[in-house]
Amino acid sequence: MADSTTASSDGSGLVIISGASRGIGRAIALAIADAACRANRDNNSSVSKLIAPRLHMVLISRSASSLQDTASMIKQRCDNDGLDTITTTCHEKMDLADIDILPQNVAKILQPLSSSNENYRSCLLINNAGSLGPLGKVTDICNDDSASASLKRWKETIDFNITSSMWISSQFAKATSHVPLVRIVNISSLCAIDPFPTMSLYCAGKAARDMFHAVLAKEQKIKADDEEETDQSQSLSNSVQFKVLNYAPGACDTEMTDTLADCADLDSELHTFFNTSRDEKKLIRPEDTAAKLVGLLEKDEFVSGSHVDYWDI
Repeated sequence: MADSTTASSDGSGLVIISGASRGIGRAIALAIADAACRANRDNNSSVSKLIAPRLHMVLISRSASSLQDTASMIKQRCDNDGLDTITTTCHEKMDLADIDILPQNVAKILQPLSSSNENYRSCLLINNAGSLGPLGKVTDICNDDSASASLKRWKETIDFNITSSMWISSQFAKATSHVPLVRIVNISSLCAIDPFPTMSLYCAGKAARDMFHAVLAKEQKIKADDEEETDQSQSLSNSVQFKVLNYAPGACDTEMTDTLADCADLDSELHTFFNTSRDEKKLIRPEDTAAKLVGLLEKDEFVSGSHVDYWDI
């Protein structure tokens, strides 16, 4: 069920975040809210061309209570500054792994873009939702109680981590063709470019998402170049209208990392790494990686379609 308040979209920004109820997704939502409040506090909307002082934030999660907690935290940040410039819409209990109703769910998510009275100056999609899926050696994770049960788990993981992610980004790109400034952030991982033993489905999902978003970035650049060539009178802007970023947040202190640290089926070296990092408090705090991402988006100097790691910044 969606919970929302009416936002004035004239010159405002739209931010959509999947997996916003906890961990990295929640941290990014709060970091963006902080940036919007900062722009208001400084009375300077040019602090960031992407993150407008007035925002409509669309939050998505399978968890109802946790998502409402995220929305409350955002409101608290505004209240602390005496502001009322961020409105939220919460899509609770929305299972993006349910492919049968995915088109309808994505249509609900993108509804703010379909209203004739909307005039967003910028739109940002944080494509974050995902799961670890079955962990263990490839030859082991296909040995469930039955072949059909194992295949079902594989399909559910692929539907959630790959199919739904690709569909959301494609529909978002299509729906924002008229918006002056559009950014898509695919939350990636080192697993997208480096094979981690016993994490095959997770690695495959991250790699597929990275390549899909890299292709999307290239297609949109070709489209923009063609349009500029066709319309020579079009005024040039200092900002590229559409860009995509594959951002790897690093090994963060989240529930997902706890799952890896506690998993007996995980590769022994990985198991030691996650346990040692957790015990010695060497994991990255979600708020730290979120702050780096927001800073990267505000500077807007990244190459569209590139893979950027937390440790690269």
